[in-house]
Amino acid sequence: MPKKSSVLPRAPFHESEVIRRLADFPEAYSVFLSLSSNNQREFLDFCCGRTGLYLCYDTFFKKIFDPFLHAKRLEKFISALLGQDITIIDIIPNEGFRLSDRGSFVVADIVVRLADSSILNIEMQKNGYDFSGKRFDCYNADLIMREYNRLREVHGKSFTYRKMPPILSIALMETSPGEFHRFPSIYIHNLSMKSDTGIRLENLTRQLYVSLDIFHAFMQNKPIETPLEAWLMLLTTRDLCRIEELICKFPDFSDIYKEVFELRTRPEELIHMYSNVFLEADRNTERFMVDELKKKVAMKDAEISEKNAALSEKDTLIAELQKKLADANLL
Repeated sequence: MPKKSSVLPRAPFHESEVIRRLADFPEAYSVFLSLSSNNQREFLDFCCGRTGLYLCYDTFFKKIFDPFLHAKRLEKFISALLGQDITIIDIIPNEGFRLSDRGSFVVADIVVRLADSSILNIEMQKNGYDFSGKRFDCYNADLIMREYNRLREVHGKSFTYRKMPPILSIALMETSPGEFHRFPSIYIHNLSMKSDTGIRLENLTRQLYVSLDIFHAFMQNKPIETPLEAWLMLLTTRDLCRIEELICKFPDFSDIYKEVFELRTRPEELIHMYSNVFLEADRNTERFMVDELKKKVAMKDAEISEKNAALSEKDTLIAELQKKLADANLL
């Protein structure tokens, strides 16, 4: 059991009270009963004050970092990631932004324009294994063309490529690909185009990858010391002791957690949010497993083709040897 805290608010209900309250709302109770036992336990643990809320889930991430409601909060988070102050001046609709991509594991995206005219795209990824640099390049390319078409329409014949703003994409990966685990103490990777000669050109795109799983492992038994560590801990922990440490060292986070813990007062509404979260997680897992199975089948097909080619080559050699023997016997 977590230690009692004077910083964190007490849970409004005991477990039996949560279930009784859900039972007063037949639709909500039906949703609760439809969840797996593990998912029911996660929901009850949060409602009863045994754990915090996991903010990497799509629904909760969007709620906490909604750029319409919490632009200043999003600015502080991005500023900590980039190591420089930024200001959001516009929110860009992401309708039509996402490419046709059935295998995508992107679960949330926020696109905003900053005061320096640059465009920032933030992606929260449930599973980063199938989210390659190539796919991120495609997302950037789509943003570039949307901005290009917008500026051509605004400026007409006076348009020049100098008017094109930089585009920064940030990938927050809950589970990062194996390549990132080659650097177990590094959880932020900043990628941009570089020349082998040292020449400097103004390219439009830059990418920032944040491995939340590597961060979480790196912070085991380590105190929270910097604003960046505080923001990433906000996303990755449900441990109440860690949450209390975070609020004590960075009091500004108390408003966020007040909003988070307020969700426990309406379990009949919260259960629908949890249901959507778990449903999306199940879909993503299913897609990932299908993609992995396709890869394995493709690898097996390639192995079979390679073996067939080798057998065919051997058959050809045997045929050639048999012909040479036959010719020798004729002599």
